[in-house]
Amino acid sequence: MKNILLVSALLTVVAPATAQYNKINLKLEQPVAASPYKYQYLQLYPVRANAVFQASHKNIGKYVTLREGLKTNKAVITEYNRGEVNTLYIENVSKDTIMVLSGEVVQGGKQDRVIAQDFILYPKSGKKDIAVFCVEHGRWQPKEGESGADAMNFKQYYSFSSNEVRKAAAVDKDQGKVWDKVAETTAKNNANSSTGALTALAKSGTFSKELKKYTDHFTPLLVNEPDVIGVVVVAGDAILGCDMFATHALFAQHYPDLVNAYATQAITTGKPVTVPYEKTKQYLDTIIADEYKQDNEVKKKGTMLKEGGKKVHISTF
Repeated sequence: MKNILLVSALLTVVAPATAQYNKINLKLEQPVAASPYKYQYLQLYPVRANAVFQASHKNIGKYVTLREGLKTNKAVITEYNRGEVNTLYIENVSKDTIMVLSGEVVQGGKQDRVIAQDFILYPKSGKKDIAVFCVEHGRWQPKEGESGADAMNFKQYYSFSSNEVRKAAAVDKDQGKVWDKVAETTAKNNANSSTGALTALAKSGTFSKELKKYTDHFTPLLVNEPDVIGVVVVAGDAILGCDMFATHALFAQHYPDLVNAYATQAITTGKPVTVPYEKTKQYLDTIIADEYKQDNEVKKKGTMLKEGGKKVHISTF
């Protein structure tokens, strides 16, 4: 009887371990001569999960994205009452659960901000502090024509920022670096504005045309491939990083906006893809090779979101 209990206990410990973000469960897509996951200066390498990983995470709860939360008024974001640049209030006023990820850009208030942390916002959450950085250097007042309480709200969702801006906010946590990367991105894409806003990219005709080419190519891909839970991203001569989710459904929810981030970086860099596959694989291996060191490894160069003891999102830069 003791032996049976011991075996049962061991299986309980081993089973979760066999379903983690590791080299057994996750494989990086190998390149082919005419890879559909490559366009101009951007290459995506899908991360595919085996049946064990998929089965272990199939009961992960449903989440509303921040984009959808703002669009449907389920999420409310306002300026902090003490007027701090690097803090905002966020509140979930709905019965749904909202997932918020670092790198997402919201517009409004006294200046546009990029979110600097991953977190889950539970139903009827009440007001919560959220760490942010400014991505509109030259404005500290409500937008023209706005006044009263509405002037302090962030009603518009832009997308994810470029990966370099994401890294400056989420990993470096450095406002100066965020402004530098915003300025670099807008200058290279002829998207200068009076307030130095990252979102001025949307008004640059040249950039918008190029971005549409990338999004038209990449957005239809991967969303109908149920074993894909993430990607490792290469642009020019650099590995931009990776995004992995607990389920394909979560990946598919965020994928269109992530493509915007990846493509923005590729267009800004403007170099042909030269990073070899083996180097890309080694990059992923540093994250998934050792589960015991994974948390620390990710913390050094990205973010990790957990819920109920399970890792819901891993992002590295």
